[in-house]
Amino acid sequence: MIRILADNNAEGHLQILVRIFGKAPWCEVWNELGAAVVTFEEVGIDRDASDAEIWRICQLEQILLITNNRNADDADSLEAVIRKENHPLAIPVVTLARADLLRTDRAYAQRTAESLLEYLTYLEEILGAGRIYIP
Repeated sequence: MIRILADNNAEGHLQILVRIFGKAPWCEVWNELGAAVVTFEEVGIDRDASDAEIWRICQLEQILLITNNRNADDADSLEAVIRKENHPLAIPVVTLARADLLRTDRAYAQRTAESLLEYLTYLEEILGAGRIYIP
């Protein structure tokens, strides 16, 4: 089973994608994947945890992280941690390329959902990629 965690800045965006997954033609693939959305609380991560801590827990627990975060502002930033600690079996971080459009552009939201489902289907083949931008 694939578990998916939305970073603090992407929870509403992931909810939009999950609603799309509940409709044809994506619902069949989503159901076959057996994917489950988990929360910070369910995983035991504090809401104010550093990007580094979140990434490490996601790797340890084999959880796919979805985020809008692209910065490398400091040593604990998500990008810095990916660059430093990524390895061939690491689950990539999925970054929403244009999260702002998910709420306003239905076609873009559907392309994003389709892209995420495709990556989830082939997750084992993209391990170690570090970061994947969708769509």
